[in-house]
Amino acid sequence: MLIETIPLWPDRSDVTLTAYINKPGRFENPPEKRPAVIVMPGGAFRTCSRHNNEGDSAAFSFAADGYQAFVLEYSAVQTAPEGKTLFPAQLVDYGAAVMAIRARSEQWWVDPQRITVIGFSAGGNVAGMAATSWHRSVLSDTFKVESEVFKPLCAVLIYGLVDYTEAGGMLRSQRTDSLNLPIFGTELPSPEQRALYSPACQVSEKTCPVFLAAARDDSIVPVIQTLNMAQALQKASIPYELHIFEHGEHLFGTGRSRVSPYREDMALSAAKWVPLAKTFLLHHAVPETARYDKFSISGGTV
Repeated sequence: MLIETIPLWPDRSDVTLTAYINKPGRFENPPEKRPAVIVMPGGAFRTCSRHNNEGDSAAFSFAADGYQAFVLEYSAVQTAPEGKTLFPAQLVDYGAAVMAIRARSEQWWVDPQRITVIGFSAGGNVAGMAATSWHRSVLSDTFKVESEVFKPLCAVLIYGLVDYTEAGGMLRSQRTDSLNLPIFGTELPSPEQRALYSPACQVSEKTCPVFLAAARDDSIVPVIQTLNMAQALQKASIPYELHIFEHGEHLFGTGRSRVSPYREDMALSAAKWVPLAKTFLLHHAVPETARYDKFSISGGTV
């Protein structure tokens, strides 16, 4: 496996893209370009928690299944220069990641038409904005390319922060006014500002297919945010899949203990989102795999 980390902005070291690349097999001639995932960890926009089970471990799991996997460390309060965390900075970081992958698609054996975004918590907001707002002029104007370059194949949002308009604000268990300032530019963002950066409020016919998972007992990002996203997708007739697990709380990541991930007895039922999401992605990355045989019921064919 090829592992490489690159900075995405020439004057900054805090926004990076780490690549986990499957090299072609010895009998691949020509080498196959593979689908890719960009993983965006959580961290409440204060940091990017890539070294728990929301970042590298999620990327490893998809890389093990043959995807070219990437971890995006986007603009966060604790690491970015002052003034560099205002929305839509994180969406623009996503755009820079896509541009970097496309520029290296030959050396990284990536199919640029099959790039999926995966986001956890605050990273779910970034991935959700990529899914719903890839066509915004902020990306095409920044990078001087057509908007379609930035459209993800799919988005996977795991307990995503997808609705700032929902009662309770951004995070239920903590004050957010101190964080609103470096993100929204004000401690009291207007309803219009909140909606503008809420993926659940930005769903349209341009939104890509979305996989959603959350836990009913999440005390940090209320599960209603995920349900609101699903409702918006349903209304817009966007393909989606929704899984709400009874237990998992917040930060269940890939579904295992962050301290002892090797212990089977500490695996959560929420871990099932991983194979479910892989099947969802497979059916969109390789559409023919979604076919099923017709069968007969009482003499009729369905």
